[in-house]
Amino acid sequence: MTEQELMDYYMLIRANGIGKRTIGKLLDKYGTAGNVLALSDKEIDQVLPKKAAEGLKYTKNSWNKEKEYKKMLDMGIRLIPYEDEEFPEKLRTIPDPPACLFVKGKLPDSTLPSVSIVGARMCSEYGRYVARQFGLALAEAGVQIISGMAMGVDGISQKAALRAGHPSFAVLGCSPEYCYPDNNRDIYDMLCANGGIISEYAPGTPPEARLFPMRNRIISGLSDIVLVIEARKKSGTQITVDMALEQGKEIFAVPGRITDRLSDGCNELIRQGAGIALTPDDIIDSLGAIRAGLSPSSGITEKSAINATDEHSLASTHINNAKFKNLSPLERSVLDVMDIYPISATQIAQLLEKKGVTEPVSVILQTLTMMQISGLIESQGSYYIKKI
Repeated sequence: MTEQELMDYYMLIRANGIGKRTIGKLLDKYGTAGNVLALSDKEIDQVLPKKAAEGLKYTKNSWNKEKEYKKMLDMGIRLIPYEDEEFPEKLRTIPDPPACLFVKGKLPDSTLPSVSIVGARMCSEYGRYVARQFGLALAEAGVQIISGMAMGVDGISQKAALRAGHPSFAVLGCSPEYCYPDNNRDIYDMLCANGGIISEYAPGTPPEARLFPMRNRIISGLSDIVLVIEARKKSGTQITVDMALEQGKEIFAVPGRITDRLSDGCNELIRQGAGIALTPDDIIDSLGAIRAGLSPSSGITEKSAINATDEHSLASTHINNAKFKNLSPLERSVLDVMDIYPISATQIAQLLEKKGVTEPVSVILQTLTMMQISGLIESQGSYYIKKI
């Protein structure tokens, strides 16, 4: 669309009382937003209900469309109407597609695979660990991570991808100039620089609880697969899953212990037929099947770059990451026997001895201290857990 056409469209959608269905009908009848705005007041009264007609006439008479459009651009936001060629094809076919998108940054690359990672806001240490691992591993394999920038699983997975220099995209339940939640300001800034903030809500729309469930259809719509990491049986994550199923998307869930209420939702999804995600390779294999015609340069073929997951645990998958390059043999061995569940130095020594590594507890304690300083582990009293 030309800039003039975008200004006309922006003016039309900002009129009070005119929703996306009315806009669709008007464009079907008159072709362009400019043609709608060219209607006389009498013609407007004839084609629109009273409230919508009054809203459109008021906007026509009071708005400076050039000035208002520039305000939006000055916030770093651009408008992409459904009719624009840049509008994502994936969203054109979903039930109830948005009339337009407001974007700060970029849209996902349509030639690359995308996975939405969603889950509990108040996630456990297990959920945090898995979200980091899957977010990073999938991003390194060329998969775009899409989520809602929420606290917990959503934001953690996106942050893992972004910190490694890979793009991610967030769909908000408010207009793009708002960072919500504000605690994720660092993620918001990284998304604007390497990825994008996406919303169907016009500038000036603050976060409201009623707006967030609807944005989930865009999260799933932009994705090839929806991955659930920790969710209670009845949670907001189920809204995204339901919308994804309606869109014909494939669902994967990370299993958890049957005693953990935060895993009830995932375990139930698996019982209902969702795919089981034990490692990122499970997602990548499925993406290869979904996108069989994808070129190797995209990062996904039948099986992608994560061939490093071999006899080691998932924790060892990214042993070549920057944090691992200067690890001593003992530090590597300690990481191999640690988990995300708390473990004492004595227990670590016992596990190392089974692997043929014999070191006194005092040496292991010194090693754990250095690893804690490096950010590889953290302490919980006299116990330690893996952070990466």
